[in-house]
Amino acid sequence: MAKYFKPSEFACPDCYLSSVDPRLVQILDEARERLGRPIIITSGTRCQKHNKEVGGKPNSAHLVRPDGYSKAVDIKCLDCRTRFLLVSIFLSLGIKRFEITNKHIHVDIADDLPQEIIDLAWI
Repeated sequence: MAKYFKPSEFACPDCYLSSVDPRLVQILDEARERLGRPIIITSGTRCQKHNKEVGGKPNSAHLVRPDGYSKAVDIKCLDCRTRFLLVSIFLSLGIKRFEITNKHIHVDIADDLPQEIIDLAWI
């Protein structure tokens, strides 16, 4: 059970599926606790259709994996200081996969994808 997040925050806007890995939710709760202010999820679980519409990778961690869970979220982040704090917090919590844009930080726990990466995608 999440302390700071509702299942609807992780739901696909196309099909409303919300199947984010409980381990990721636990990490997000801890990050929210450490940050001391709300974390806004801009994308959680995605169906194939929505993933394609937003230009997601074919094997995106936002898609439901064989274990029945999606493994990624995008977090709204518009300033450098918050970006630094979030990345620092998530690194300390064991996150090894990031994508950073000027609008969000993608974090995921998909261990079937390359590890220890920070991808930059400035849009």
